[in-house]
Amino acid sequence: MNRYLDLYRTINKTFGFRLRPLGTFGVLQVRQAVSALTLRLDRVFFPSYRKKPIDRPIFIVGNPRSGTTFLHRLLLGAGDMAAFELWEMLFPAITARKLLGRIVPRFDRLSPARYHPSDIHDTNLRGIETDDVLWFFRTLDGPFAWAYFYAWQDNWGSPLCRREMGVEGITDRDRERFFDYHEECWRRNLAYKQANRVLAKTSMLTFRLDELLERYPDCKLVYIIRDPVEVIPSGMSLVSGVLENGYDAWNHTSDADQRRWVENLYQASCEMLRSFHDAYTSGRIPEKNLCVVRYTDLLQDLEPTIDRILDFIEVEPSAEFVAEIRAQAERQRAYKSRHQHSPEKFALDPDRIRRDLAFVYDTFDLPLEPAQTSPQPAERRTRT
Repeated sequence: MNRYLDLYRTINKTFGFRLRPLGTFGVLQVRQAVSALTLRLDRVFFPSYRKKPIDRPIFIVGNPRSGTTFLHRLLLGAGDMAAFELWEMLFPAITARKLLGRIVPRFDRLSPARYHPSDIHDTNLRGIETDDVLWFFRTLDGPFAWAYFYAWQDNWGSPLCRREMGVEGITDRDRERFFDYHEECWRRNLAYKQANRVLAKTSMLTFRLDELLERYPDCKLVYIIRDPVEVIPSGMSLVSGVLENGYDAWNHTSDADQRRWVENLYQASCEMLRSFHDAYTSGRIPEKNLCVVRYTDLLQDLEPTIDRILDFIEVEPSAEFVAEIRAQAERQRAYKSRHQHSPEKFALDPDRIRRDLAFVYDTFDLPLEPAQTSPQPAERRTRT
C-alpha cells in the first residue's frame, strides 16, 4: 500500500490531481489477490510444474527499441520455447489461466496496452511481451515505475533511481525474491505450454548481468545493439506516447519537469549501454553465453543473422520456420516504419549522443549514419 500511495503522490505532483489512478490501484489490488491465490492453488492442482528444469534459458537483452521485441516474437516460431503473452503476466498461475483464459484476453479496453501508440509498439493483451512487465505487475517498482513516473521528479543517480534500476541498494534477499518469482513463473509457463526452453525478452536484466550469469551459468544471452542516435529518442517516444495517451503529459507538466524527465531517460539509456559495454569488454560475460547482434544485421541480413542466433541458442528450426524467415526477409526489404526517430523531438543533440557514447560506436562498429528503415513487425504469436 505504501508503494501505491508513493506512486500516487508522484503522479499527482507531476500531472495534476487525478482520481483515475486510485481506480487502477484498486483493480491491481484485486489482481494481486487473485494471482496470489491461484499461484498457491497451482501447488495443489498442478504440482508437476515445479519439476520443470530451467535449461539453457534464452534472454534477449538490450535497450528498449533496439529490435528486441521483433526478435523475441520472431524466434518464438522456431518451436519448443515459451514466452508470455501480456495477460499471462497479469495472471501467471496455471490455475488462473485455465479459469480466466477465455475471459481476460477480451478486455483490451481495460488493458494497460491500450495506451501504447500502435505505430511505435503494437501490442494487446494477447501480444507476446517483455518479461519486465512480470515484476512491475507484482510490485509496481523497477525501471518501468521510474521511467514512467518517478523520473519526472527524481534525478539520475539518486538512491531511488539506482534502487529502481537494480543497480544499487538491492539486498541478497531482494535478489533471491526477484529471481525466485521469475523462475516460478517461467516453470509454470513451460509446463502450461509444454515447452522446454524459456525465451525471455528483458531490458532491466541488462543492468544485472552478473547476477543473471551467477544464477543461470548455462544461459544464452542475445544482445542487440542499435545506433544510440536512433534508439534513445525512439525509447523516449514509446514512454512519452503512453503518458500522452494516459495523462496528456506534455500539456500538464512544467517545462522544468519535462527537461528533467528527458535528461533522466537519456542518462538511463546511456547507463544501460555503458553497463553492458563494461561487462562485455571486461570479459565478465563468457563467450559461450553471448551472441551480439547489430540492429542493422536484422535489417539487411536477416536470414544469415537468424541462422547464427539459432546455432548459438542451440535450436534446430523447422522447415516451416526457415520458410517464414525467408518470407519475413523479403517483406522487410520494402517495409518503411511509420515511426520516425528524431532526437530533436526531445531537444537532444545527435552530436552529444555520439560523443557521450563514442565507446559504443567503436566497440560494436556501428555506422554513424542512421538506418533508413525498421524491421517489419513480426507477427504477434499467441497461444492456440
